[in-house]
Amino acid sequence: MTVAGATVAFETLATGFAFCEAPRTGDDGTAFFSDLTGGGYHAWDPDGRMRTVLADRMWIGGAVFDESGAIVLGGKGGLVMVDPASGDERTLLDAIAGHSIVAVNDIEADAHGHLFGGTIDFAAIFSGGTPAPGLFFRLDAAGEVVVLRDDVVASNGIGFSPDGAWLYHSESTIGVWRWKMGDDGLPFGQELIVEVADCDGLAVDCEGSVWIACWEKAELRRYRPDGTLDRRMKLPFASVTSLAFGGPDLTELFVTTAGHGTSRTGGLIRLNPGVAGLPVHKSRL
Repeated sequence: MTVAGATVAFETLATGFAFCEAPRTGDDGTAFFSDLTGGGYHAWDPDGRMRTVLADRMWIGGAVFDESGAIVLGGKGGLVMVDPASGDERTLLDAIAGHSIVAVNDIEADAHGHLFGGTIDFAAIFSGGTPAPGLFFRLDAAGEVVVLRDDVVASNGIGFSPDGAWLYHSESTIGVWRWKMGDDGLPFGQELIVEVADCDGLAVDCEGSVWIACWEKAELRRYRPDGTLDRRMKLPFASVTSLAFGGPDLTELFVTTAGHGTSRTGGLIRLNPGVAGLPVHKSRL
């Protein structure tokens, strides 16, 4: 049954940030998130303490855990790998086909350890200009990049169906695309299954439904695999940007929020979605 704009109880874990994004949850219960416009990648520990994993890096819209123990981060200039203990970082990808990357937004690993991501022209977006089209790409362990699309308006959340047969990709201003995964590990035959202009981050639950953060309406939406709207959760923030399942048995939802303009009212909240999420894959880079 669709619930239109229902309010939901939540717990605030962190606040006072500008524009939070890139939520991830570790096996030990740590919740990570970025401040896209304020800078840095941060962690909320289960004991309630806050710490900064990487200071100052701008425009981090996505994060993936790597099997090496490092964290892969998007952001200004491309992809970096960061040691969460020391904060040491190294560049992973800063150009595609000889062209420098302005920024990489959301990223996600598949079952084979490959990384999918999207470039985005944050330089133009934040200066009020017309952004250049972005790339939707896959990066493998050998460093090979396959460009899947070169005309993305604003690349955002990425996720996979429980059986790995489908890839979901959120393109802000348009909606969520579904791609069939081929035997070669590359997606093909994209189709638009959800039309929602303010779609941002996404996550897939254990029933195969897709959860979307709607930044302008400041709500979460759950869509069934066929694209039917199942649930809406209104949240009292200026914007809702992304989400990730975590907690015991993946039954908690960690959601990032943002303020408007210079308002530092963004942060990280936790709520009970009523359904468990899927374990996320780690990259092998």
